[in-house]
Amino acid sequence: MINNRILLVDDNKGQRVTLESILKTAGFQVVSADCGLAALNAAESNDFAAALLDIKMPDMTGIDVLKSIKGKMPELTVIMMTGYAETDFAIDALNCGATAYLLKPANIEQIKSLLNQAIEHQRLIEENKAMGAALMEWNVNLERKVKERTAQLEEAHQITLSFYEELKKNFESTLEVLSIAIDQRDPLTASHSFRVTEYAIEVGKALKLHNEELEKLRYAGLMHDLGKIEIKEHILRKEGSLTADEYHEIQTHANGTFSLLSKFKFRSGLIDVPAIASGHHERFDGNGYPRGLKGTAIPLGARILAVADVLDAITSKRHYRNAMSIQNALAIIKREAGGHFDPICAEALMKMSLTNFIKIHLVEHLEKLEAADLVVLQPYTLQQLVTFCEISNPNDEALDILKRFHKYYQGPIPTAFEGKISPAPRFDRPTPNPLDKESSSNC
Repeated sequence: MINNRILLVDDNKGQRVTLESILKTAGFQVVSADCGLAALNAAESNDFAAALLDIKMPDMTGIDVLKSIKGKMPELTVIMMTGYAETDFAIDALNCGATAYLLKPANIEQIKSLLNQAIEHQRLIEENKAMGAALMEWNVNLERKVKERTAQLEEAHQITLSFYEELKKNFESTLEVLSIAIDQRDPLTASHSFRVTEYAIEVGKALKLHNEELEKLRYAGLMHDLGKIEIKEHILRKEGSLTADEYHEIQTHANGTFSLLSKFKFRSGLIDVPAIASGHHERFDGNGYPRGLKGTAIPLGARILAVADVLDAITSKRHYRNAMSIQNALAIIKREAGGHFDPICAEALMKMSLTNFIKIHLVEHLEKLEAADLVVLQPYTLQQLVTFCEISNPNDEALDILKRFHKYYQGPIPTAFEGKISPAPRFDRPTPNPLDKESSSNC
């Protein structure tokens, strides 16, 4: 019989009763507790498929409950819930064995999905144990026994790989929630971390990086501004130029990013993610921060993030200025090759497809994009767009590409084409839902 019993722990009676009612209606057996001690007592006398734990409780923290439960039931899926986007709690929860870390109010459908995954995982474990016991009794034919055991081990291996992939997805979801929480501190930087990450992945692919390097780049991109969680909000949102002291405080976010990410227990292949994420303000000429690294002493991933970060900054609206024209923005990228940027990274960025650029640039408004325009723009690159912008009397092909591109680009059209090209409508950025994945001075 499938075990669908869930332990729900929350000291907030209203939230606990509401969630318990929803889960019971969805077919789960729910045992609830209002404090950490009650949760541990319930865990002693019941067999659960999963646990939903609140972080902050009056008698003991959810982290302490997590440690105790995982010590006795290491295979139990534990999902942490909190109303506060605090990175230390998220890091501790993941390091102590939590499968996921959700912000309240949590998305009910996501909770149901995670619980169903936990139940399925528990079922597979029980089946695996049962088949292991049966294997000991198979003594009829040695050849058949070897074949059966090989098949069983292969199935167990596939189960392990499948569960690892689920853990990886949940880990990535947690990083995305943290990156959204950081960007949400200033509405003008909504989705900045996501866009920087996607631009960086495009550059990485142009440089033919292996999948493991692209994975490191994705994690580092999502977390590159993690240190900004420690920066005062009035500085992040300040209109106009920063004072010297304020700019110095902004610069501390790079070291803050390294310090916070160093608390994560990254597997060996991802051990340099903190160095990559925190190095996105290093300059190729050695005049960057926080360490003043120069040239190839800067990790390649950080050199890629540097050009991606600036690209998003100068093609987006900020408190102190509007987005630049694409012509001026790309001119800066090209001009700073060898100064601010690694030349090979700047060159790789210019190979980005116009379609991919627009889809990242307007990630919050993908419904506004017309398929016909994306198909036409796909073969053209940012470098070709620069060439078209520099033509004093463009032919029909060049003018058509410029019109289709500026139908969506959220910056001004080049001065030379005023009156020939209509600027794109302004698409206000919505406030993102941290649990909805669908949905250059201060940067």
